[in-house]
Amino acid sequence: MNPKDMLIEMLNIYSPSGKEGEIAKLLKEYMVDLDFEEPVIDDQLNVISVNGKGSPAVFLCGHEDTVPGILEVKSDGNMVYGRGAVDAKSSLLALILGARKAMDNGFKGKLLVSAASGEESDSKGINNIMENYHGYDYAIFGEPGGSMNITAGYKGRLLMKVDVKTATHHASSSWMESNAIDLLMGLWVKIREQYGNNKDFNSVSAGITRFNGGEYDNMTPEHASMYIDIRYPKSVSEDELTGELKSYMEELLVKNYSYTIESRTYPYISDMKSSLVKSFKSGISRNGMAPRLIFKSGSGDMNNLGHVWKIPAITYGPGDTQLSHTQNEVIDIRDLYKSIDVISDSLVSMQLDQA
Repeated sequence: MNPKDMLIEMLNIYSPSGKEGEIAKLLKEYMVDLDFEEPVIDDQLNVISVNGKGSPAVFLCGHEDTVPGILEVKSDGNMVYGRGAVDAKSSLLALILGARKAMDNGFKGKLLVSAASGEESDSKGINNIMENYHGYDYAIFGEPGGSMNITAGYKGRLLMKVDVKTATHHASSSWMESNAIDLLMGLWVKIREQYGNNKDFNSVSAGITRFNGGEYDNMTPEHASMYIDIRYPKSVSEDELTGELKSYMEELLVKNYSYTIESRTYPYISDMKSSLVKSFKSGISRNGMAPRLIFKSGSGDMNNLGHVWKIPAITYGPGDTQLSHTQNEVIDIRDLYKSIDVISDSLVSMQLDQA
């Protein structure tokens, strides 16, 4: 089966976070057919195969889950459409096929090739892998960025929930005092003024993702809550950031509030002088493209592993990242083919560099 047909088969399996069972079985079948060593599906529905031994030891990881939302799977010439076409089944397939091609072309080190579950939700897959596998020199993650681009850094992420409680009044007397929704709206306006328009990688940015409040249409609300998704660079500490946000709460919400950090992901910047980055630059160049290092405001499993294992890591894969999570996920299959070749050539180059 050629890579395009494999991708279409993967896309025809709907696999939002929490429902990875069917796609995991298919990926294990692919690995068996491709002669990967003893692929297994673990208790978190990760698919894992450890191949070879020695140096360099490289960890490769794509994710098998997607965000929710069924999209029609279709092919039109070189373009393939469907949920996960961009984020990130194409990148996962590129890692699997690139690793196989590298081993066929002389890579003699150790490769752990994995498809992780839960990347779009709770990162249960990568967390389980990190607990049970150790001793790797480099890590490569599969996410869209384009076949000429190496993602060398991600911002950190805080998901903060803010709750406010106030007295209630009849809706006709809303002028008596600010209610819970009033106060939270004021806080969000302040946060948006500070961070909402920051596009630069080295700045803090924030977006509101959920807002709830009120029960009755003739009564001011006594409770409201909102979720704020905050992205921050490595130059800003979590304590510094939460301290600044808390000062805004104390100023605008006084004593009516409480907040919780629902989840956190630490920022990660790759070692630009590592053999990993050097090899991928070389691999991209050998395939007729000009390599670029890019840095993203998003976050991914690379953040978690880079923070815990503290090894050089990059993210690489085909596709336009701006199409991730959209209703128009489409991949140019030629970008997938280029990525397979780049991954293979880069691994072989890394082997030679270690020799």
